[in-house]
Amino acid sequence: MIITIDSGVLLKAYFPDETGHAEAQNLISDYARGAVTFHAPNLITYEIINACLVAARMARFPKERAKELMDEILGIEIAREDIEPLKDRIFDISTKHHLSAYDGAYIAVAESKHIPFLTADKKLFNSLKHHFSFVKWIEDYQRLRE
Repeated sequence: MIITIDSGVLLKAYFPDETGHAEAQNLISDYARGAVTFHAPNLITYEIINACLVAARMARFPKERAKELMDEILGIEIAREDIEPLKDRIFDISTKHHLSAYDGAYIAVAESKHIPFLTADKKLFNSLKHHFSFVKWIEDYQRLRE
């Protein structure tokens, strides 16, 4: 299975206090077995670094552990898509659906690849699920893999 994922999906797999942690861990297990391939806009790297920085600042993890988690998550093989060719589509999606360009980039990547987009952002999912049939919620991962 090939899917577009947002940074929150990966973070949920490594942050045990997050809702959707079990589903995200199932996804990572499937990745480790070679059953799943990930795509994402190249900005996912910055989002993961930032999330780990914030987790350390908020004392969710000691700084050293947050850095280890960052390295482990960034070690996951993700086809990082250049968003430059998608800039007009990102702008149009973001304008029409009142999204940030960051969120619009994930939608544009999934749309351009004709693959599902799995998100851990409940607000984003709820705002888009009726507009893009390929947008899926992390807690629905089990149904997606069947």
